Amino acid sequence: MKVDIKKGNKHPKDKIIFVNGEPITFVDWAKLGLFFYRNEDNIYNEPWHKGGEMVREFINDVFDVNAITDDILKRYKL
Repeated sequence: MKVDIKKGNKHPKDKIIFVNGEPITFVDWAKLGLFFYRNEDNIYNEPWHKGGEMVREFINDVFDVNAITDDILKRYKL
């Protein structure tokens, strides 16, 4: 798989992610997020596990600090 980031056209700082030469859309990104969310629910489906909610918490933590920090990675054992 080849991933490239190229300049977009909507703003001087606009960037587009390409995978194997194809641009990734917000819908594609959401589908990937849902895949991870549902997969975590499948793997960690016991009541004491967070399952997909852990994915939501991880994304929220990353977005809150606008970075993937070592602290966040450690917290989620990644």
